[in-house]
Order: sequence, then structure tokens, then C-alpha cells
Amino acid sequence: MGVVFPPNRAVLESAVGSLVLRVDPGKLDDLQVWVNGRRLKAGKKDYQQRTLCLDGIELAFGTNDIKAVALKKGTKVDEATIRVFRRSDISVAASTPPAGFSRVFFHEQARENGCLPCHQPDLAATADGPENAPEKSPCHLCHKKLIGSFGTVHGPAAVWSCLSCHEARGERKFSVVEPEGEVCNGCHENNWNSMKFGHGPTAAGSCATCHDPHASDHPYFLRTALIDICTGCHQDILMKPHVIVGFSNSGHPVTRQVDPYHPTRPFTCVSCHNPHAGSSSVFLQKYDGVSDMSTFCRTCHIM
Repeated sequence: MGVVFPPNRAVLESAVGSLVLRVDPGKLDDLQVWVNGRRLKAGKKDYQQRTLCLDGIELAFGTNDIKAVALKKGTKVDEATIRVFRRSDISVAASTPPAGFSRVFFHEQARENGCLPCHQPDLAATADGPENAPEKSPCHLCHKKLIGSFGTVHGPAAVWSCLSCHEARGERKFSVVEPEGEVCNGCHENNWNSMKFGHGPTAAGSCATCHDPHASDHPYFLRTALIDICTGCHQDILMKPHVIVGFSNSGHPVTRQVDPYHPTRPFTCVSCHNPHAGSSSVFLQKYDGVSDMSTFCRTCHIM
């Protein structure tokens, strides 16, 4: 048994990927897949096929150890192991791959040729609206768990209108125009360019740094909890008092049960800071950049 994709020491950027295995037909009747010591539900497969495809391989930020174990009548007959790296700009530990790891993409002609005996990616049949069944999309068979594993799904992904964002042609098929902000701005009105200061990812047009363009379990399709996104880059916030050291010698809180300005929301970094842009260098919410900054503070602190 061998791993076709991803190759060992691959650098990936998706939270959910696929595992493609090459096996000897008839030599196994069960398969176990483990990621970082946690067993995944592989489901029943046709073990008479030479190639086995498993969707929904969830990857953590950084290094991931993947092991596939082939069994015959309950006895292990073979195993294959690889180590891959999920890179992300919102995690300091995952921003730089280890030496010897390199970025790989599945949708290149040489890899797709191995799939053609079973898959016919007819792009003309791609679903492009809620009236079409997801199964009509050639992307659905391999990527259904990319969408179905999460609580909320982004509009184009929900109707499998993949070509709304992905290019159908090119040396690397189904890539996204870079910076991806150009794609996002086609649907999402961008009023941040008029602001004096832009947050790094926003200024670079890198919406997908913080937002998952397909689906998420977090508000606004964030890739993880908001506090973890912010402190993934701004680790100093957790290591020293924030803003002011007052009588308590503890500084301003960065998490709290209730936002005093919006009582129906939890207190988070965006209670004070606009995550995209602003009129101040620290992107204060609804701050005009002209008045004394204490005016902003008095929004919550009535003195």
C-alpha cells in the first residue's frame, strides 16, 4: 500500500483535504486512517479497486502525521505513513514549513491523469445555482466533506458554484486569482480602501488568511475562534498588559463575557478594533482619527 496524494513532506493550506491510496485489490478488507494519533472514520470502500480516495481528512495547523493501516480479517497486513504540514499565516508556529517540505497542488495534469479511469471532471456540468443537485458538480465526489463538515457554508460553495471563484484552466487548474481579494470584492462591497490605515491581510487582498472561503463553524467564516486568529499574529497581546496598566496592575482585558457597547455580543478584539481598516493606526471602531482618543474610550468607560 502506498500514498498517492498528498506526498510525504507536502505543504498544504486547507483545513480539510483528501487522502489517495494505491492498494493491491483483494489484499485487504478494512482500512484505518489515523491523523496525529486520532482515528478517523474512513467508511466502507470497494477494496477491489486499486485506488482508494478518502475525503474529509482534517488537518491541524503545523505538522500532521497521517497513517493508513490495511487489515485482512482483523489482522494488519500493511501500513503507510506520511508527514504533511498545514501552513497558515494566522499561526506563528505554522507560518513557516520545516526544511525539506514543499507546497504541492493536486489539480495538475500529471496527477489528474491517474484519476481519469474513475472520474470524468466535466466542467460544463458544474452546478451553478440552488436548483441543481450537488451531485451534478464534478467537484462534489471528492470535496463534499469540505462543505458538509461545517455548520455554515459560504454562498457559492453551498450551491457548488465552484467556478464562480476558481479558474477552470491554466497550468494549475482550479486556482484562484491572486490576490483573492479581487474575487471577494466581486460580491462583497469593499469600503475599506477609503480608510487611512489598512490591516495587513486586508491591504494585501488576502481575505482567505482569516476567512475560510468554503465553510466554517465560526462567525463570518473565520478559520478559527476570533481571539485565536488575532493572537496568532499578535502574540505580544497575551504576553504583556494591553493598553493601560491601571490600579490593578493588570491592563485592559482582551476577553470578557459581554461587550458593554453591544450587550448581545461577547467581548472580543473586534469590540475595539476594526479587523479590516480604520482611521487610526490601531483600527479603532468608529473612531474618526481626529478627536481625542479618550473620546473613543468613553464609549464604554463613562467618567
